[in-house]
Amino acid sequence: MQLRKILQGSGSNLIRVFLSALVGIVLPPFLVRHLSPPEYSAWVLILQLSAYISLLDLGIQTAISKFIAEYDSSGNQIGCSRVLSTSFRILTFAALAGMGLIAILTWQVPQLFHQMPATLIRDVRGALLLIGISVAVSLPFNAFLAVFIGLQRYGFPTILLTISKVLSSGTLVVLLLTRPTLLQLAAVIALFNVGTAFAQFLGWRKFAADKTDFSWAMYEPTFAIQILKYCGVLTIWSLSSLLISGLDTVLVGHYDFRNTGYYAIASSVTNFLMVAVGNAFGPLIPAISSLQSVGSAKQIGDVAVNTTRYCAIILFLCGLPVLFGSYGLLSLWVGKGYATQSATYLVVLLVGNMIRQLGYPYALAVVATGKQHLATIAAVAEAVVNISLSIWLIQRMGALGVALGTLAGAIVSIALHVTVSMHFTRSAILIHRPQFLMQGLLRPLVCILPSLVLLPFWRRYALVPAPLPALLAWAVATVALALLLGLKQSERNRMWSGIARLL
Repeated sequence: MQLRKILQGSGSNLIRVFLSALVGIVLPPFLVRHLSPPEYSAWVLILQLSAYISLLDLGIQTAISKFIAEYDSSGNQIGCSRVLSTSFRILTFAALAGMGLIAILTWQVPQLFHQMPATLIRDVRGALLLIGISVAVSLPFNAFLAVFIGLQRYGFPTILLTISKVLSSGTLVVLLLTRPTLLQLAAVIALFNVGTAFAQFLGWRKFAADKTDFSWAMYEPTFAIQILKYCGVLTIWSLSSLLISGLDTVLVGHYDFRNTGYYAIASSVTNFLMVAVGNAFGPLIPAISSLQSVGSAKQIGDVAVNTTRYCAIILFLCGLPVLFGSYGLLSLWVGKGYATQSATYLVVLLVGNMIRQLGYPYALAVVATGKQHLATIAAVAEAVVNISLSIWLIQRMGALGVALGTLAGAIVSIALHVTVSMHFTRSAILIHRPQFLMQGLLRPLVCILPSLVLLPFWRRYALVPAPLPALLAWAVATVALALLLGLKQSERNRMWSGIARLL
């Protein structure tokens, strides 16, 4: 199953995530200390609206990595080249649409955020236009980075994106010391976006052009139809993702602007943990795409169950300390003022996203096998529940209502994956649902037992959330249960052997 390549990809992705996390840890404290709460809230909304342009990718990057993995495994270099060239042209038209979209959003800023101070409107409009156009310009060049994912060459993307993130954030930190305007901060982001896009092209030409050629003239209508057909349902997934997690901060900005910054701090912690888990399992797509041509539905199903178990273990080991230490971690990070306001949002958002992420390995297997049209109901239902409940609740309880909407949607998502989607995708991903529940979910769930014991000792608004002896016993018991009951004996043996070789 090309396990080595999967582990290499996961390792490269995690290195990039954790190096970027060092930047993510440093930057927000500078932002909240050098920008007023309204300015920070406006900055968060600028970044969120600009990120909508990335959704015009429509899943094409995923399609590139999938088809290149398939063509490369069969030695079809012409097919790889036509996929890249055709995708680049499609993404170019998407970029033009993105520029139009960002112009409309810029024009509508006062109507979108009517509670925003009038003194910020001008800078917000200019900053949104700068960053949004730079994201649109970058969109076609992301095709070159997707080639590396399809070829399962993860070194260059890891190095490039890490360097870009570190340099851009370092520049922002230096600039924040001079009390900059939002427009100046946006100019830095825009410059690095465009520079990174061009570096992707140069990296492809140096390190991956031996496997894929590229030319505007190599556009092939039949490949465009194949790519767009594959992406058709992924587009629905992307729109559902927008409703699930892409509108939450904007909703808070529209209905409860004063709490936007506090909500965004909690959301950024949750997003980092989820991105880390997502990158760890992202290499499953090209790996399963390669396995599909030689393996069976049962093998792919076993991979999905096992990776779900690993995903659950990682989620519990990473998420539980954040849940119990939410106030303390936020206090040390952004100060007690933000921590007091953000801690509750963080707890609710993290629980919801952990529940949703339990279905992530299965969703990756669905995308890798091209069966996403059979599992769309979970994404659509989650989006409908999330957005409708969030809008209803935020008008009654403020920003917390959006977090509760996220939690409810996540429960709906995983429930529908198990009860409906797995039934329809069994021809490509054969999963016995009792096995999925027992091995994939319930077996690693034993990790939370020590947390239930710790709960009576939990001090919600304290830097140290429980007595130190209780915390130590909780940590040891949680890790021990994860290793002894969450993992199989053969998996533990491989883990210890790997650690021994590393040492």
